[in-house]
Amino acid sequence: MSMLGIAIVNYRNADDTAGLVQSIVARNATPGQPHVAIAIVDNSDQRAELEPVVEFARQNGMTSRLIDGHGNVGYAAGNNLGAAWLLEMGAAVIWVLNPDTRITGGALASTLEVFRLGDRAIGATSVPGPNGLSRPDLGVLNLWTGQSGQPSAAGVVGPRKLSYVAGHSVVVTRRAWEDLGGFSEDFFLFFEEADLAIRSAELGIPIAVIADLAVDHAGGGATGATRDMKAKSRIAYFHASRSCMIFFRKHHRPRVPLALAARVAYAGKALMVGGPAAANAIIRGVVAGLRA
Repeated sequence: MSMLGIAIVNYRNADDTAGLVQSIVARNATPGQPHVAIAIVDNSDQRAELEPVVEFARQNGMTSRLIDGHGNVGYAAGNNLGAAWLLEMGAAVIWVLNPDTRITGGALASTLEVFRLGDRAIGATSVPGPNGLSRPDLGVLNLWTGQSGQPSAAGVVGPRKLSYVAGHSVVVTRRAWEDLGGFSEDFFLFFEEADLAIRSAELGIPIAVIADLAVDHAGGGATGATRDMKAKSRIAYFHASRSCMIFFRKHHRPRVPLALAARVAYAGKALMVGGPAAANAIIRGVVAGLRA
């Protein structure tokens, strides 16, 4: 059976990374699962905490490696480092998972369903919901303002919006990853999955929904990214704003003024809710993105 490669980028959340690896091992316990290789990429300085996690994976029959010593290169570049090693190991599929995700339903072999659309495809896992129902784990980006959200209950996405596979759980076939060159390292944090969606569409790479593989995502474990504007970290405010400007400059340059105006309005709201530090982080991010 084909090898499944899992890339995990750790940033000061070794406990979450350990919990994720435990959930991977638990889902791999039944017969008929693919051989799994796990690359844990440490974007911080937690070698001592992560080495036992790597060893735990090995003891449970998985090929695993800790990649560290490079500093914080960002989410996109970190996953590219992990994927490069996984491809060297012979992975047929790359599954990018955030440390604060947990596999709550289905089997690891379900990732191979992505091949039903061919050898170049991207897969979205599912989000567990009430009453045993689930929905595809997709995000939606407003292509005029840069505001992100989720599809409607009916799954309808308007003409001015982009649907993308949520970046905390992305399944990509080997050939698709190679053709795309992985995540764009123009983005340090956020918007890399929206960028991937646009580049995938340009290359004719389809998206498959892996309905029976459920992944729960706590969110904001390392970055402080949350929809609560009082609780959101300055790191999240800064990088979301920086990446938003980079995204529009790269893919929709004529709309940069609109996205800029939306971010300035957002800074005003953040000033009222989160205080001067939050608003300042947004403005600094916008300036950094315009200069990148």
